[in-house]
Amino acid sequence: MSEYVPDERTVKSEYILEVKNLKKYFPADRGLFGRVKHFVHAVDDVTFEIKHGESLGLVGESGCGKTTTGKVIVALEVPTDGEIILDGIGIEEYAVDGFKEYHRKVQMIFQDPYESLNPRMTVFDIIAEPLNIHGIGNLKEREEKVAELLQEVGLTPPSSFMWRYPHELSGGQRQRVAIARALVLNPTFVVADEPTSMLDVSVRTGVMELMMKLREIHNMSYLYITHDLAVARYMCERIAVMYLGKIVELAETEELLKNPIHPYTKALLTAVPVPDPEYKKGEPDIMGSVSKPVDPPPRCRFYDRCPIRTERCAKEDHPPLKEVAPDHFVSCYEVSE
Repeated sequence: MSEYVPDERTVKSEYILEVKNLKKYFPADRGLFGRVKHFVHAVDDVTFEIKHGESLGLVGESGCGKTTTGKVIVALEVPTDGEIILDGIGIEEYAVDGFKEYHRKVQMIFQDPYESLNPRMTVFDIIAEPLNIHGIGNLKEREEKVAELLQEVGLTPPSSFMWRYPHELSGGQRQRVAIARALVLNPTFVVADEPTSMLDVSVRTGVMELMMKLREIHNMSYLYITHDLAVARYMCERIAVMYLGKIVELAETEELLKNPIHPYTKALLTAVPVPDPEYKKGEPDIMGSVSKPVDPPPRCRFYDRCPIRTERCAKEDHPPLKEVAPDHFVSCYEVSE
């Protein structure tokens, strides 16, 4: 099969992905003449980098902007502002060919395998569709490629799965098909949006181990989106904690879990269940519920729920990420100075 060959613009960088001051706002409502009156600040001034071969976990409670960040990175949503740089090349340069080249390098594994697969297409059609779109290989070569990927993701023998429809597969098998579809173009970067959260506990570990194995085989990097810190610990070298559109803490995985600094990170860790019926946990040191993301005030996003807030937190803009320890960044006036 003819493989994808990068064009002359490809420039190797220290990072496979750089996200700089990324913003994504959605209109909340419209007034007279369709003028937008309010905006949902889904992603608001987010910055991070991912090295070649690295997996970065993006964690936080539902509605904090994790999935929107992933969709903007894979060009399923248009950013309001900010930069996305893939291997040294800005995403705007890929827009010239309608992002076809970009989507050869960047793919996404969606959360729900019951919704992300077309029920009218066979497994072969689902996995081979990207090859059809990009004009790679003939029919025989595509069948060989699909069979090879089915073998890699553990759906064996491939001939017994290739012509089935999604409704004939279990949840774990569907997600393996979704992973195969994401890998068929040999991408260098994959956004994994909670790929195990819809699966039975009994098959989650198998899918996670598969993703780790494929990452090594294909030399890929991951942005792994999850609300489960245990999964992030297993899958990722670093973790970024997100709250209401902002990254509030970023560090190496073990450093963040052993030495959480931001009060929100501490609350997340306190909420993690302990498999011991006799262990008594305290309540997370956090107040109220998630604030509304519609036109939030410029102050710290965590102010309304923070147990250590001060007048400064209310008067000044949201604090920037500051390095408080080697490669450990925190967005909080009270703990970073």
